[in-house]
Amino acid sequence: MIWKKISVLFPSTINEEIISDTFMKIGAQGTEIVDDENTYKPELINELQTEINKLPEYGFNIDGVEIEESSVDESSWENEWKQYYHPVHISHYLTVVPKWVDYVPENIDEHIIVMDPGKSFGTGTHPTTFSCMQALEMILGNAESLYDVGTGSGILSIQARQLGVNNIKAFDLASEAVTAAKENIKLNPGCEDIEVYENSLLDGVEGKVDVIVANILVDVLQQFIPDIESHLNSKGFVILSGIINEKEKLVTDLMKEQGFSAIEVLHLKGWSTLICKRTKDIEEQNGAILR
Repeated sequence: MIWKKISVLFPSTINEEIISDTFMKIGAQGTEIVDDENTYKPELINELQTEINKLPEYGFNIDGVEIEESSVDESSWENEWKQYYHPVHISHYLTVVPKWVDYVPENIDEHIIVMDPGKSFGTGTHPTTFSCMQALEMILGNAESLYDVGTGSGILSIQARQLGVNNIKAFDLASEAVTAAKENIKLNPGCEDIEVYENSLLDGVEGKVDVIVANILVDVLQQFIPDIESHLNSKGFVILSGIINEKEKLVTDLMKEQGFSAIEVLHLKGWSTLICKRTKDIEEQNGAILR
């Protein structure tokens, strides 16, 4: 079988994660578009170029970005993409491991999350996923319930379970992501009862939880933020990511309008991850972020 490989050439001044996100937006499985000779659509290149051309609207400079196309046979492709994925140490207590790697924990307290990196966005390597995982480790404490909005690979839900959250529901609009999340959940013992739904944000979802995490693009966050209040328990936490640094103030201002404030902001490779609570809860707890 012959696979189609589309490459984007860009100067070192451009954040490679932005281009990766753009591939994901048009339906790529990972950071490259994977399809066979019979179903490959030449118009995907036009779609990719269209999405890249929109990046300046979000503050990115795309000068020097070029797209190239070539063919790669299946055996070469399978060996080629796997070589880029290795165990990712999120913290002293947490490591994300590709399912084909035989990994031995370095300490007795280390949690292992097994993932299939080729299935969907979110394997711990992207700055937003990495920062979300660090944020969850900081705030989960005695949280009993969590909504994972835009779950992608399901990695944040899996982490939350390993850190003791019993009631977890994950949502994604893309059917491919829902399938990938369910498959990754099966790879991690003790996570089998995590519920995954194909759904637009929290539309039609009833109930409240202790923690809401949403790693999605800013334009989607703008639609989502007004719904947070009605889905969050008293003294609950919100983790928002997928935010380029230039858009951070926009998001924090929107959260303030809804009665929330950021108590911690994590910055990594041009991306911001916000840990938020209701402003009144922060004042009552003297700004403490841990439970």
